[in-house]
Amino acid sequence: MLTFQKAWPERMKLLSSIVFTLILGTWATPTFGVAKPETSHLEFVTEYIRELAATENLRASAEQELKQGSKDEAFSNGIHGSTLLQLELRSQVAMLRGMNLKPPFDDLIPNIRVLYSREIALHQKLINIASAILAGPKPNVDYGKLVAEMPKIRAELEFVDRTLFDVTPLIFATLIDQKPDSKNHVSHLIITKTERTKLIDDLNVGFGSKLDEKNPNFRVGAASVLRTFFLKDFKCADEPWE
Repeated sequence: MLTFQKAWPERMKLLSSIVFTLILGTWATPTFGVAKPETSHLEFVTEYIRELAATENLRASAEQELKQGSKDEAFSNGIHGSTLLQLELRSQVAMLRGMNLKPPFDDLIPNIRVLYSREIALHQKLINIASAILAGPKPNVDYGKLVAEMPKIRAELEFVDRTLFDVTPLIFATLIDQKPDSKNHVSHLIITKTERTKLIDDLNVGFGSKLDEKNPNFRVGAASVLRTFFLKDFKCADEPWE
């Protein structure tokens, strides 16, 4: 079993700070308002799993649409796929804006919102490029440069996904009971066996056989890591303590 010492909350706070400082240093800094009541950690993780699945399903659908369409349809299909992803991501940002976690996880939700907002902006760049090309030739427009920007944007989207993958252990850590057991280890979750089973079911339903892929993308990989953590032998809140 994973062995976490009493310093786990402080380590998670440090990990969160380091990861998001490195990743978000060149992007917008999240805005903090009046402190809200703390959101149930189970509610947050349940919503996060739903968001992972919703985004991945839309991404896969957009990818399939691009493969099935003709070359002439590629740009219009790209606009369609990016727009759907923007709409979903905006709804996720709105949902997370109403959630709040206390230290050591207080930075987690605001920074996830920053990542989602960055994705929205990147998809807008793709939409703008595709729209300019579909509009037809115009003077003083370097279409070669526009097309060359697209793989750069896709690389940055992948970087955002990788960041979300990297903080997956922190997502899971929100469900760890910080009370040490008789061996001075944190060995319990704050959720019941039934609640843990429901989270695993949500992952299985949301991602299906993708969870067993050998080389999944980062969104699927994050879901797979979460499921692996849930299947480890942490005890649940309704199981005896040592």
